[in-house]
Amino acid sequence: VVIWLAIRHAVALWREKRQVEISHRGDSCQGLVVAIQHPFMLDTSVRLYFDFVPAGMDKPLRACHIARYSPDQLRRALPVTGSTVTVRYLPERPQEAVIPRLIS
Repeated sequence: VVIWLAIRHAVALWREKRQVEISHRGDSCQGLVVAIQHPFMLDTSVRLYFDFVPAGMDKPLRACHIARYSPDQLRRALPVTGSTVTVRYLPERPQEAVIPRLIS
């Protein structure tokens, strides 16, 4: 159990660092929130699934922004399904995309 918690924490830290990097140097476009998966069991993360069309592509991509929130933060911060959000993505890897306003 301790090893699993340590690995989970390390992965979360790496993910958050990567999200900050993408939000700072990525290209921007609009996306549509298509689903929200709330924390379940031992997982403390919220997953927001969104569609967006990167520059130069014809079809939308679906990406997932993973965020850790307390229950109070969760109610205030999350967009609702169907809302339009600003998306930042890496042009060389558009499947790596984030919703910048959800990055703390």
